[in-house]
Amino acid sequence: MTYSPFFVTGVPKSGTTWLGKLLDAHPEISCKGEACVHAFIKSLIRISNEYNELLASRVGQFSESNDFPPMKAPEVHAVARYFIEQRLGVVADPGKASLKLVGEKDPYHIMNLPFLQDLFPEGKVIHIIRDGRSVVVSAWHHNLRITPGVMKTAGFDAFMDEAAGRWGTIIRRAHETAHLLGNHYLEVRYEDLIADASGQLSKILAHLGADSDDAVVQACIEAASFEKLSQGRSQGQEDAQSFFRKGVADDWKNHMTPAQIQRFNARSGGMLEELGYLG
Repeated sequence: MTYSPFFVTGVPKSGTTWLGKLLDAHPEISCKGEACVHAFIKSLIRISNEYNELLASRVGQFSESNDFPPMKAPEVHAVARYFIEQRLGVVADPGKASLKLVGEKDPYHIMNLPFLQDLFPEGKVIHIIRDGRSVVVSAWHHNLRITPGVMKTAGFDAFMDEAAGRWGTIIRRAHETAHLLGNHYLEVRYEDLIADASGQLSKILAHLGADSDDAVVQACIEAASFEKLSQGRSQGQEDAQSFFRKGVADDWKNHMTPAQIQRFNARSGGMLEELGYLG
């Protein structure tokens, strides 16, 4: 692949889609969405294990020996890398003459940073974190839009308990393994991106090695503004039937009681407090 790869990750409803849109608006970058490569890799590992079992079964059954050894991790990794390269190549925008970076957005990368580093030691990773209270409120409304009957039956508290545990576990896993990526890993916060889009986007572009000139940054911000993504609504103007529902940082304040916040923090393993969101 002639382009440099990068990966955007974060707990679902943490702003990964918006960040991907910001980056895709850049003349040197293509970042189109989720290729779901984790599903292919999971299947690839299963198939490679079945293949190795097949090779082993042939010895003694059809011949005394087999010159083909079992597939080892480097071979599996090579196939996985080739697949991801092909997927990234499909979304490399031919209309961008200065294109040099192609990225993929996938929440599942956050749980597999060491594997991703093995596949793409040159690849950059951007991990966006959002206040877990806002994540659960946004996820609740998103799922309520898609499966209203299921969500209303389960109830917000049950949904919150499960989401809090998942949010805390995923971020802790990222923090435990991010050091393996060294300076190829960058962590940003959704709230900071909302408050200072130009400053945060400039930092992200510098991390990727892309042009971070003020005019380019402002053009990206304008192209991926909430007003444009929501087709005309102002930031904060809610449409419960839209993927881009509201576009604000602290909507949890309108939905969660102090008791629910305390319970969320406990269920997340204290991650709200650890990240400074309870300060």
